[in-house]
Amino acid sequence: MAITGLNHVGLSTPDIDRANAFYRDGLGFSEIISFAWPVGTPGADAGLGLTNTAASVTVLLTGNSYLEVLQFDSPRPIAFDSPPTLRREGISHIGLEVTDLDSVTDLVVASGGSVDPSLRATNNSRLVRDPDGNIIELHTSSQDDPLDYRQLGVHTPGGLDGEPQPFTPARRDVVKGLSFAGITTARTADLLDFYKHANLNPSNTSSWESRASAPRAALAAAESGTSTPVNVGNAYLEFIEFRDQPIALKPTDARIIEYGFNHLCFDVVGIDSTHQALTQAGMTCFAPWINMPGGSSAMGYALDVSRNPVELLEHLSARSIMWPGHLSV
Repeated sequence: MAITGLNHVGLSTPDIDRANAFYRDGLGFSEIISFAWPVGTPGADAGLGLTNTAASVTVLLTGNSYLEVLQFDSPRPIAFDSPPTLRREGISHIGLEVTDLDSVTDLVVASGGSVDPSLRATNNSRLVRDPDGNIIELHTSSQDDPLDYRQLGVHTPGGLDGEPQPFTPARRDVVKGLSFAGITTARTADLLDFYKHANLNPSNTSSWESRASAPRAALAAAESGTSTPVNVGNAYLEFIEFRDQPIALKPTDARIIEYGFNHLCFDVVGIDSTHQALTQAGMTCFAPWINMPGGSSAMGYALDVSRNPVELLEHLSARSIMWPGHLSV
């Protein structure tokens, strides 16, 4: 029973073609598969805890993880903030490990993204926006960096049958991979206590007391706060707690489909025991986990203790579409 990796981050977008053009054609992520489901698909409805869902989906390979891009045509998602902000409870941004901040910033703009002058930058990180306005932190790892991309590694399940699906590697010329997911919270301690039940433990919590002393661009969104990284294997979770003023809380009626980075999917060993342990720790499940068609994986959607949407995914065959064996740091 354990979480062994961050399989993918979900991105809900109003325009999947525009998002794919940015992340795939611009940043160099490779397309693994595209598909859709229509209204009247009971399995999708049950898993998402909604009715009459319909969506188009593209799975992109970032290098060390996947990005699942979803355009929901039914029901229609909503945007919490326009533009998205770091000061909203939930999955506030993703971090990309890059070779050079200036080169990737130019690539972001040329691919339809933007640089928001209201967002700060540091020597090793810079905040940009994708075409939907979602915040991306460009990051270059350095010595003693708590989010050092070079310290990550991929866990590939062993002893499974089947041959992996053919795939095209990500380009990785300037964007190396998706190194972390930033989660803004008012209760870091609750999240740490929850995720320890899946064998995830934090490194040291760091703090800052002024924007000028904030070690990275995303943290400079507040005068003071704490950052607690958790190594998930192939990527980090970063729990960010701003201390200068209250953050905007997630609406109690928020759905998993809402626009922005909408869920985190974790690879697990033993989905049944992991579900049981996390449910006892406060996880809310939309429906029981299920074996996917074809029998290559099992999955289930839920909310963690802070109501962040999560997906647990166990690979039962190397034929699994989002196979960890395609990943590398």
